[in-house]
Amino acid sequence: MICNTGSVVQMGEKSYIDLRGHFFLGDNKLCGASANCFLRMDEDAKLHIGEKGFSIYYGSDIVLFSGAELKLGSGFINSYAKIRCHSLIEIGDGVAISHDFTVMDSDAHELFGKGGRKTAPVKIGNHVWIGTRVTVLKGVTIGDGAVIGAGAVVTHDIPPCCLAVGIPARVVRENVDWRT
Repeated sequence: MICNTGSVVQMGEKSYIDLRGHFFLGDNKLCGASANCFLRMDEDAKLHIGEKGFSIYYGSDIVLFSGAELKLGSGFINSYAKIRCHSLIEIGDGVAISHDFTVMDSDAHELFGKGGRKTAPVKIGNHVWIGTRVTVLKGVTIGDGAVIGAGAVVTHDIPPCCLAVGIPARVVRENVDWRT
């Protein structure tokens, strides 16, 4: 685990990081830049890093609440990401996630009289490309090979190998493939 200068890691009791590969926190930060990276893991929180390794770039803010589990396969999340994990967030292998990405597995608050689930797991599959300023909300599964266009808000499942765009995100093309 490599934390770039200015990165802050706060770990609660019985929280742990399971490193199977490298983990860069605050990656790609320019020398002297003030965009620090924060990782807060409350009591019993678990962070798992896959064998091929994962990078989270500078300026990102990650919170794993008590008992939460964040599973990162391989790939990267670019700068200024916001991750709020109350229960379970899984991100697969070979992912490319752009700037200002937000993912939350909970509403964190409840509207009176609304009912329903406040927290539901999020799963982002393998070989997924997510554009800049995308938000992924609770209970969503994004299928393997999917592409999410810039600025989308993902509120429902996205099938494998589809391009989804908009607010809320909707599939506009099927059978897509991408490469870096």
